[in-house]
Amino acid sequence: MSSVGGVLILLIHMQSSTAALKENGPCNLKGTPGTCRPYATCREEVRNNIQICGHTANGAIVCCPDSKPALDTRNMFPEPSQRKAGRKCSEYRRLASRDLTAISLSLVSFVSQIKVPTCDSITKLIVGGNITKPGEFPHMAALGWRLTDGVLSFKCGGSLISERYVLTAAHCYERIDGVLPSFVRLGDQNLFRDDDGARPKDYEIKDFIIHPNFKRRLGKYNDIALLNLAKEVTFSAYIRPACLYDKNVAPSKPVIATGFGSTGVAEDFSNELMKVSLKIYDNQICTGAFASSRDVREGVKETQLCVGNMEGGFDTCQGDSGGPLQITEQGNHCSFSVFGITSIGQGCGGTIPAIYTRVAAYLDLIEAIVWP
Repeated sequence: MSSVGGVLILLIHMQSSTAALKENGPCNLKGTPGTCRPYATCREEVRNNIQICGHTANGAIVCCPDSKPALDTRNMFPEPSQRKAGRKCSEYRRLASRDLTAISLSLVSFVSQIKVPTCDSITKLIVGGNITKPGEFPHMAALGWRLTDGVLSFKCGGSLISERYVLTAAHCYERIDGVLPSFVRLGDQNLFRDDDGARPKDYEIKDFIIHPNFKRRLGKYNDIALLNLAKEVTFSAYIRPACLYDKNVAPSKPVIATGFGSTGVAEDFSNELMKVSLKIYDNQICTGAFASSRDVREGVKETQLCVGNMEGGFDTCQGDSGGPLQITEQGNHCSFSVFGITSIGQGCGGTIPAIYTRVAAYLDLIEAIVWP
């Protein structure tokens, strides 16, 4: 009788001390947010770490840890580097997020502000690629030539990296029918349609700044250039700068190439912005594959990247030159870092990777011009 009485007293004490904790209500299990649920429904989660919320006629109600951890925003927007490009990246990255009010589900309720992406989760994995959606790559630029017969031609791509500058390939500075590129189009999805849902704008090119050591007759080394625009760009949901990847180590995840170029050998240009997921390979693979090419007669250098898909079917092509090779920011798929610039290829969609200019190798020069 005495032992039974002791059990009854213990149960009464538990119920009275946890009277505020009800089934399906919030609780806290040694610092871990949880929900009060019947013991039978989360027996494996609590095991020997049991905290009683209360009792019902069907049994004990215990604090069951939530299956999803609380949202941790500390690493969602990592601190940028101390160089100018990193500081500007932090500024531009704010354009790709918005504040959201969050209410905690723990015993002590509080309201906080967290950052969430401004776009839909649409970036997936331009040969073998996918058509993009309007605003999906808001830094994407198309270089335009106004030909003598009044026709507009778009033969290269680029990346908006500030209010006044677009990053592209040096070899895009070429004459078509005697005409040099004179403007860039930003924010477009289909270059020759007005009903694609995009909000494009054209900006005149004030100056085409080619890397001083780019010598076409010696190959396509230092294939990088900056376009100084005649006026500042107005940012919007469809137009905003990308960050510049500033690490020497290549990203471990696949990278995304975008462009308006051809979708296959001898095919017309796409006119629609395409995207494709590619892999980064050791530069020696491209050195061997391009051994007979005069464009890389000294081999593929550290200022270049070997990128493609050796299984075939995925590639950039003619007209994609100058366009970005990019990765999405950790925790925010709406914000991009440009890792490379489309430079040299052999065919389209084959098993031989293409060669890209490594952006990180030229950050000193870019910063000196764009953010003096």
